[in-house]
Amino acid sequence: MNELVKVEDGKILVSQEFTSEYAKFQSMVLDMDLKLKEVKEGLKKAMEEHNILTYEDDFIKAIYKKESTRTTIDSKRLKEELPDIAEEYSKTTPVSSSVSVEVKC
Repeated sequence: MNELVKVEDGKILVSQEFTSEYAKFQSMVLDMDLKLKEVKEGLKKAMEEHNILTYEDDFIKAIYKKESTRTTIDSKRLKEELPDIAEEYSKTTPVSSSVSVEVKC
């Protein structure tokens, strides 16, 4: 098998095999995500209609969580109106490196 990714003269070279396989797998992931969403929505609907809060078998455990509200801080507005307070309560955390790859359809 050829090298999938290599660097020559300071430029990255990605094999056609890699891009083709990546696109194929990404398409499969998108299809599976769609199917998973359909299955979960059907399960949620059934649990709502029959007031079932938990379901468990050898393969899955499902817990129904009722609709609720969530309170968050509007950080954009806070930074605009009270920048000193926003700065005082801000924190910085390290983020791991990553690579983003997009499939062109």
